[in-house]
Amino acid sequence: LTPVDVSKTRYEKSLVEILGVEKSDKLISELNLSGQIKRLPDELESAFYLADVKWMWNPTDETFQSVGPIGIASMDKKQLFRYVKGKIEIEKKRGADVLRVYLELDPGTWYYFEYRLGIMNVISSDKDFVTILTEVKEDKRRFEEGNLKYSYQLINNRKKRDDFVTRFSDLN
Repeated sequence: LTPVDVSKTRYEKSLVEILGVEKSDKLISELNLSGQIKRLPDELESAFYLADVKWMWNPTDETFQSVGPIGIASMDKKQLFRYVKGKIEIEKKRGADVLRVYLELDPGTWYYFEYRLGIMNVISSDKDFVTILTEVKEDKRRFEEGNLKYSYQLINNRKKRDDFVTRFSDLN
């Protein structure tokens, strides 16, 4: 996967906003010297911390959509700083907002997430990932942090992913 050059993204600006100037300057220096952060601060540990996403408004679908590859800085405690093929879409609706994320590491390895009304639907071609999610007990599939609360469920409906990918020529 292609590396993310954080100096050409808004990643450094996001560090300043989240960590403050002093702490972010230290991390930026570490990144410039070694390409990694020695110890990822708790504030940056999240399911996905994106380093570079370009957005456009699609007036036909009335959605915000990512354009081009998606730069992932880290996932949980693992630092990546790599671009992946994919698409993110944010749809504002009266009844419920919807967030869709599709990430493709290679044509055979992909992940699809759809969040709506406190439920995160997940489907993937990665058998190990699916096994890990399947083994989590139902009552442990809830996430709560501040105002963000959701549960996730594994879905077997590959059609949702296929329909999403079909809508975007840059993913075909």
